[in-house]
Amino acid sequence: MRSGTRLKYLFAITLLLLVVALAANWSLIGVAVTGQEAEAAGMDSTSKITGLNSFLGQFDTKNLAIPQAEIRRGGPAKDGIPAITDPRVTNAGNVHFLGPADRVAGVAVDGEARAYPIRLLNWHEVINDRLGSVPLAVIYCPLCDSVSVVDRRIDNETLEFGVSGLLLDSNVLLYDRTDNALWSQVGFEAISGPHAGHSLRHLPFDLTTFEQWNTKHPNSTVVTFETGHRRNYRENPYGRYFDSDDLMFPAKGADDRRLPRKEPVVGIQVGGAERAYPVRQVADAPDGRIEELVGDGRVIIEALDDGRYVRVVEVPDSALVVHTFWFAWISFHPQTTVFELKPK
Repeated sequence: MRSGTRLKYLFAITLLLLVVALAANWSLIGVAVTGQEAEAAGMDSTSKITGLNSFLGQFDTKNLAIPQAEIRRGGPAKDGIPAITDPRVTNAGNVHFLGPADRVAGVAVDGEARAYPIRLLNWHEVINDRLGSVPLAVIYCPLCDSVSVVDRRIDNETLEFGVSGLLLDSNVLLYDRTDNALWSQVGFEAISGPHAGHSLRHLPFDLTTFEQWNTKHPNSTVVTFETGHRRNYRENPYGRYFDSDDLMFPAKGADDRRLPRKEPVVGIQVGGAERAYPVRQVADAPDGRIEELVGDGRVIIEALDDGRYVRVVEVPDSALVVHTFWFAWISFHPQTTVFELKPK
């Protein structure tokens, strides 16, 4: 083969590989075509609606609790972001794949403690696991930095969750593999299927650094990066998104500027009462601790790690809790109150 022909051949192969890599990366991080881009590409509103209807046909949408028009495609296919089930774990003392400052969702339940790295959840969003006798799911949506942990049991069934490829107010919609019904993470409930309008029991957890968690729970196990999937878990595909005030997808609360859109808050629902706790307000509280009544239950929250993170120390057993950005919390809970320190 002549040198000129060889160079052209190598260039074509390199270009093809680059296009494939870019397409895969866009699919993985969930970048979708916006309405304006769709119109520029010649897609009218009818074709967009038809496409969504076809996609929704993969799920049980009976008893849909919200207007269908509020649901959006996120980009990936159903299970295009692969949830992890029964993850591999190792003892915290054996961990060399996390740094001291790496964030983890730490769960201690039924006599066992385990750390779930956010680096891994960035790429998988759901981990179906079991601690002791408790089947649980650790859920993370990078679009709103939302973390929650739920008991997967409901009505004598144990559910397993996957990522639907759909979004509601820029937050992941999960689906359960028993009924193919849709569940809202920050909305705290199933939005379709036989359990529509019902919530799972939320479990306590810490959103903190690996170092802080390991100090508190030296016998903890840690979910490893041995997932069976080829991902660069050391890379954060959402880094620039976190540094910007912009959103990738619409959200009803995006223009509520009582707090910056991406202000970290802990959202708590107790019965009919809803309350948002900005992390920085907890850090500024006396002794870095807040104790008050929400609805008919006591809530205690304290600051961790120089105020960058907080721990929910006590809430009623029925409380629903999520760590998330302000825009996501207010989108789903517009009647919320917001904790604010009283001026001295």
